[in-house]
Amino acid sequence: MHRSGTSCLAGMLAAAGLASAGEAVRNWDNARGHHEMLDAIRLNEAVLAHSGGHWLSPPRDVRWTDEHAAARDRLLAARIAGRPALLKDPRTLLVLPFWRASRVPYHVIAIVRHPLAVARSQESWRGTPLAEGIALWTAHNRVLAEDRERHGYPLIDFEQPRLAVIDAVRAACAAIAPSFDEAALAAAYEEQLVHHDPGDLPDVEGLPEAIALYEQLARSSAGSPESRRSFPRAELAAFDEALRDREIGKALDAARAALASVADAAAVIVPVATSLVRHRALAEARTLIEELAARLDDGLADLLHAKVLLANGDAPRAVTHLEAACAVERPFFQARHLLPQALRGAGRHADAREALRRVAGETLYPHGPLATLAEWSWLDGEPEQALAEMARAIASAPPHRRGRLRTRRAEWLIARGDTAAARAELVQGIDEDPGYARSRDVLARLA
Repeated sequence: MHRSGTSCLAGMLAAAGLASAGEAVRNWDNARGHHEMLDAIRLNEAVLAHSGGHWLSPPRDVRWTDEHAAARDRLLAARIAGRPALLKDPRTLLVLPFWRASRVPYHVIAIVRHPLAVARSQESWRGTPLAEGIALWTAHNRVLAEDRERHGYPLIDFEQPRLAVIDAVRAACAAIAPSFDEAALAAAYEEQLVHHDPGDLPDVEGLPEAIALYEQLARSSAGSPESRRSFPRAELAAFDEALRDREIGKALDAARAALASVADAAAVIVPVATSLVRHRALAEARTLIEELAARLDDGLADLLHAKVLLANGDAPRAVTHLEAACAVERPFFQARHLLPQALRGAGRHADAREALRRVAGETLYPHGPLATLAEWSWLDGEPEQALAEMARAIASAPPHRRGRLRTRRAEWLIARGDTAAARAELVQGIDEDPGYARSRDVLARLA
């Protein structure tokens, strides 16, 4: 399940020399990188879409095509820099019958974390309500429990103390490879990056059942669950309450108290800065970021400053910070993702489009930046370029996302006088995405 220590485990395997997913893209909610191969995630997304689901809504039945199966087997047999491919993606649990159908041999290692710690992490980084996070945890880990019952493989309990986790991963690796770098494996576990805890159980729908499932999964783990330092939930709750009451000084005091109690300041400053921006406390956000700069990974302070400046409409200064954030050895993906928008806002249209093309090549959902690129070309008076770019966006999008893109392309075709091509786009868009009402509206006006 997401936020269960999967990136930590994958990083340990990669550091030990067992496998590789390629470059570990860093996000601000995962400072050491996700260790996820885009091709594997896109394949899981394609199978989920083909099955009528997505990562937040598991499908009832998993279906796939021969093309999907061929891509799966290529990935399972792949080697990266001489090492076996590391295929790590929580979506795999939602399409597990698809992967189990392969005849290519592979090893499996599982990891589980207390459902409340996972849900709190989802809530902090992504704003997911606790009950939804618990339901998502249960959907993934029911599959894990059933699959492990049938196949049997190592399972790491991420709630265990640091040394117990390291020992469990070592034991799992020893069953896979005759030799590996044990020191590098241990060093890849960074305890300060484990932020959330399962203390102070709240009354949340589905939590008792989820805890029972967690205990079933973790029953074979050695040792007792770790008693980690509690995440500063009370201080952050006080911060949120003060912000709602527009007591900015009181909110900042609570934020500073929360920051003083954590080893990894990013876990607090990112959601705090986001909330301050949302409440238009922009100067206060920048002051707090400046205070914390020395405690943050390279590039993160510049990235956060840029977000505040963009919220204030100051694109030129945001560009300066984003270019600095992108110049570090391993820049955060969010910096690269925001840079095109800032460049566009600063009037550097050609630079913005080039930066957006680079983002489209490395993002999980390339149809988004490609569609934006097409919009920019249309606004810049390059209609043929816009139509070609939107066609590429459509080709890269899952079927259920194509309707709105085809509708936009149809509107441009109508403006160009090509009503026959526009009608064809709209009819196909309605077939692919029948829930998108705008396609029908434009087709009716065209008729």
